[in-house]
Amino acid sequence: MSLRISDMASIPSVHMRVPVRLLETRIGKVLTDSRELRKGDLFVAFRGKRSDGHDFIDEALRRGAVACVVERRWWRKQAPSMHAAPLIVVKDTIRAYGDIARMYRDAHPIPLVGVTGSNGKTATKELIAAVLGRTSTVLYTEGNYNNQIGLPATLLRLDKTHDVVVAEMGTDRPGDIAYLCSIAKPTHGVITNIGFAHISRLRSREGIAEEKGALFATLPDGGIAILDADEELLLERVPSHLRRITFGSAESADVRITGVELDADAKACVRMEFPGVRRRAVTVSMQAIGRHAAWNAAAAAAVGLAFHRSPLEIKRALESVPSPSMRMQVERAGAVTIINDTYNANPDSMLAAIDVMRRLHVRGRRIVVLGDMLDLGRHVREEHERIGVAIIDTGITHVFTFGVHSRAISIAAREGVQFSKHYTDKGELMSGLVRLLADGDAVLVKGSRKTRMEEVVDYLTRTFTSGEVRE
Repeated sequence: MSLRISDMASIPSVHMRVPVRLLETRIGKVLTDSRELRKGDLFVAFRGKRSDGHDFIDEALRRGAVACVVERRWWRKQAPSMHAAPLIVVKDTIRAYGDIARMYRDAHPIPLVGVTGSNGKTATKELIAAVLGRTSTVLYTEGNYNNQIGLPATLLRLDKTHDVVVAEMGTDRPGDIAYLCSIAKPTHGVITNIGFAHISRLRSREGIAEEKGALFATLPDGGIAILDADEELLLERVPSHLRRITFGSAESADVRITGVELDADAKACVRMEFPGVRRRAVTVSMQAIGRHAAWNAAAAAAVGLAFHRSPLEIKRALESVPSPSMRMQVERAGAVTIINDTYNANPDSMLAAIDVMRRLHVRGRRIVVLGDMLDLGRHVREEHERIGVAIIDTGITHVFTFGVHSRAISIAAREGVQFSKHYTDKGELMSGLVRLLADGDAVLVKGSRKTRMEEVVDYLTRTFTSGEVRE
């Protein structure tokens, strides 16, 4: 790593409690888990809900940490017993972690693609990494580590072998995207879409667009903004000093979606045109399912154009990428098909999942198991009711809902399906579902992260693949 202990002195309001002889020591790695530490690493102690990293300072030092980054309020209590320990004392260790990652990013001036949006961030990030990775060494966000801890963790994995970074950026409240951009220093920005995720904190679609649009606002002169050509809320937020590359179904799009077909397993076959670089359209047979996958693919293709990849290179890359875990994954449990979309849920992604169920080739019945959608604020009831209404006339016959707010889905769907029942006990829901399911049925399982709907998927998989007797 290019950073030295002396570089930590530039952290705002820092108090360096490190011996002078250690100041020019080069840091091995910057770690937040004391169990992973090796001699010469820097340990950053986070104060979390379940555990406090400060409890592991002694362990970190025993393992050979060159110094530890600690909070001032902890230091005030522990100073008498820790006076000889090499400590870097700061007000907020999470902010300090971001400051360290910013310094490290500054030492690696390579292109960085920031990816945000209400839906499809993770899938699009994976597709972009595949497109760029065919001819470049790409560092990209693992999983969905897209917050004020995950983003710095990604940047601190940079090394001299990397040519480009693809960094996913999430938001919970106003200012998050601008803060993450201040650390990552993106050169390219991708906004997948503007939906209803986190509308309780961002108030409106305009508020969401303003928050996501901070990604474009932070791009440097000559930077590239990549966005849906149909999204007026974003088009008006692209600064004039940026180049723009658009995707979508609009005739003006640089990557134009001219057709989407789904196969028997609802996998998307996307026809794309690249008007500026190729006369003939290309057809991309994706492993991801659902029509919405076409827009994720088109966004990734637009990034490919920004990096001078050919349409055929882009096609081959897009076709190689599997669906991310717990995001519209088709799983087989005996003769039952499960659509596992349990990572998260908001109104737009819920409607997309229902559309997949409508189009899926099914020998038996179409069944949905839906948990609460969270962070909807004053819109919570109407958005759950909207999902219930959308289920009607889709071929879905049975609706199981779980939680508090999703009762509105069950009630709204009741007039148009054979069966609709709300549960507040997940065990009762799973027992009822298992008694109902038969060979050839397909079941969609989806809900916000806190509802842990993957427990339903795990239960179904165990039951239908282990030969357990269902009564």
